[in-house]
Amino acid sequence: MLVLQKRLDLNERCKKGCLHIVLSFPAEDKLTQAELKKISQTYMDHIGLADQPFLVYQHLDTLHPHLHLVTVTVKADGSGNSVFHSRQAAVKDVIKQIEKDYRLTPSRGRMMPAGKLESAQKLQYGKIPATLAISQVLSVVLPNFKYSSLLELNAVLRHYNLVAKTGKPGSKIRFYQGLTYQMLADDGRKIGTSVKASRLSGKPTLRYLHERFKANKLAVLPGQQRIKTLIDLALIAPDTRSLAALGQRLSQQGVKAVYALEATGKLCEVIFVDFRTRSVFSASQLGGRYTPSKLLEHLAESEKSLESAPGIYQNPLLKPSSGMAALQAEPAISSEKQASAPLPDESLLKLLLDPVPQADSLPRELKRRLHKKRKQISLQL
Repeated sequence: MLVLQKRLDLNERCKKGCLHIVLSFPAEDKLTQAELKKISQTYMDHIGLADQPFLVYQHLDTLHPHLHLVTVTVKADGSGNSVFHSRQAAVKDVIKQIEKDYRLTPSRGRMMPAGKLESAQKLQYGKIPATLAISQVLSVVLPNFKYSSLLELNAVLRHYNLVAKTGKPGSKIRFYQGLTYQMLADDGRKIGTSVKASRLSGKPTLRYLHERFKANKLAVLPGQQRIKTLIDLALIAPDTRSLAALGQRLSQQGVKAVYALEATGKLCEVIFVDFRTRSVFSASQLGGRYTPSKLLEHLAESEKSLESAPGIYQNPLLKPSSGMAALQAEPAISSEKQASAPLPDESLLKLLLDPVPQADSLPRELKRRLHKKRKQISLQL
């Protein structure tokens, strides 16, 4: 690395002086380290960089044994080397010659069949060949899910750690309407190399996707009412106070919410993927009530209403009402008056037989009414 760094320091004007090359081999080709060294040296000779210092690393972290070649394009006198860039068209001929000399499996036209699968699993880098793994996922997703745009398709593919790319603006792949697929890590990072759609089984190119977009625009209409109902029920739930809570409640019904963010971090779209009906809906296409701005506005209002709600949900039994207090105080007052009032002139027998009123007792009628009123309050709760 120190040698490569010193070579780069000879030409400070060179902005792209480092070159990274990957040579991948089929798993059935059993090659020794000596053969791999010869192949890497032969490759560098044919592209005109044989005199440049380069490092070769062998990686075995995937099912495809491959080499990483790292070199610089700055010559020993400090001048730039444009031989490689002027002979890119000859690289394919170099690969053919190396495959012929070392009896390797030809890479041109090599395609692995995806096979017919009813379901797909999340992709894991290095477990199975990338081309085969991507083809298997696409063979399940593309013909069975109802999506009407590339954004909606990527919302489904993200569940399987996969993404479809049309290239950056101004790139050749965007100009020629090309399409590539690339695996993703669990955290969303792109991993591995991109695979052209033309190399995959079934040719899932952009032209094929456009035909699917047109057919799915009508096929997805019957499932819109179901997704709207689920969203409405999730929004009126008291614990739905954020987008994360909304997505968690929808996931209980087999719906996954995928949030599309701009480069500034602003929410621009919400995609709802219904795995039970295999339908995909953009929030903006469901109606004005379900646009991202309206959803955020509704969640903000719900949070404010919940903050001011504790006084409404107080238990009325914790504090007796004024009517109840008056009802309990009135008998005590009346009984005191009865005890202090002078007794009329009656016979001794009637005085002994009549019950004596007590200050701490209540008439039976009042007790019955109190019991019914408490029962009514408890039923209201």
